[in-house]
Amino acid sequence: MSRLYRPRSFFSLLLSGFIFVALPLVIALVSSIQILDGLVQQGAVAVFRSVSRIDSSRKVAELLRAQERTARLFMVLGDAEQLKEVNTGYRELEELLAQFAALNTENDLAPLIEQLQVRERHLVTALNDAAGNPEIGKQGQEAALTGYGEIGSLASQLERLSNTLMIREVDLLKERVQSNKKALVWQVSGLIGFSVLLIVFFISLINKPVSQLDRGIERLGEGDFTTPIIVLGPRDLEVIGEKLDWLRKRLNTLDREKVKMLAHISHELKTPLSSIKEGAGLLKDGLVGPLSPNQAEVVAILDKNCNKLQKLIQNILDFNMAQAKEIPLDLQELRFDALIDEVAGDHRHALLARNIRLTTQLEPATVTGNRKQLKTVVDNLLANAIKFTPDNGDVGIYMKVKSNKVNVLIEDTGPGISEEDHSQIFQPFFQGSQENRSVVKGSGLGLAISKEYVQNCGGTLRLLPSSQGARFSVTLPRAKDGVE
Repeated sequence: MSRLYRPRSFFSLLLSGFIFVALPLVIALVSSIQILDGLVQQGAVAVFRSVSRIDSSRKVAELLRAQERTARLFMVLGDAEQLKEVNTGYRELEELLAQFAALNTENDLAPLIEQLQVRERHLVTALNDAAGNPEIGKQGQEAALTGYGEIGSLASQLERLSNTLMIREVDLLKERVQSNKKALVWQVSGLIGFSVLLIVFFISLINKPVSQLDRGIERLGEGDFTTPIIVLGPRDLEVIGEKLDWLRKRLNTLDREKVKMLAHISHELKTPLSSIKEGAGLLKDGLVGPLSPNQAEVVAILDKNCNKLQKLIQNILDFNMAQAKEIPLDLQELRFDALIDEVAGDHRHALLARNIRLTTQLEPATVTGNRKQLKTVVDNLLANAIKFTPDNGDVGIYMKVKSNKVNVLIEDTGPGISEEDHSQIFQPFFQGSQENRSVVKGSGLGLAISKEYVQNCGGTLRLLPSSQGARFSVTLPRAKDGVE
């Protein structure tokens, strides 16, 4: 984890992650509200302006029509009250047009309103002059009344233009909605994308120490007590990592003590066993006197079991030596295909006795390793394959060279290894739960020893999946001057 960000606890890391991830989403929400609020305000203003224009233009038209009717009544009746109503209507119209003009100084209505004001003022002035000057009389009034036709035309234009401006406002509002919609989509998409990046970042921060803990626990479960457990992350997880590393060191110490104890016990058992084996040999050879048939049978059983016990003790010693890794290895370049042929020859009698067919396909190759240990590996794997293969079965050994690796595959047609045993098959003293196996039980150390030996030589030993029988793969580094 980066040293620039080191939370003190796992909870604070989760809380920080939630805050940082939620922040862009909150910003996107606030921005969306602001944009929508702006659109609502713009829409409200546009609607108010449009309604105000249309209402004002209709009022102007209605006042002009009312004024025209009053003026014509005045011309017919000659009543001075009618002229007063004309002047009163004129003042109302002037006030309305002044307000209308003040609200529309930035569009095409302003010059039209100004023309209407001028014509209306001229017409009313003409009516008043005609009424106050008997010389002008009715002819002057009729001439003045003809101006209402032109004023009505201007009022109609004013009404049509107000409708046109309303449609223009609606179109402009639509454009603003589309523009803000696109901007909102890009803004929200960017913020969501940023939140996704933050999510990925915090997932990596959370997953890294957890993965380190998981790998450390897995290595402990596999018996790897040498690789240090290092956890980088929140302080509380680092403390857990330090405790796991302390546990690793403690288990490593106990494992070494166990290896030493087993080595000591095995070594101490060899001395009395040698004496027993020598005594059984003297009895078997008749050096202490002739034996009856029953006595000879008992001595043979004793000698046979001494050999089995000796082999078991030797396996324990070999396993401890392989695990201790304190004795320098005698590594040398050797022909691995020739070594396999040699081991196969040692098992020829066992193969013939049970009519088991052995198939070998070996590419010439040279590897670097300890000859004794590699021979033990091949011997253990081949002996297991023969042991668990039924009579008249098949065993195969195949070796291929790939680049700087030499791979050997040993497979059989036996019952195979059950799925639940796969994870423990290389554990020392593990016998497995597979039924229908040979009646001859081993020590459970063969595969454990083989894996240790292969690892000592820089290689790997694996159990491969198989539909029938068992398949083991041995991979070793190829010698630099290996045979092609």
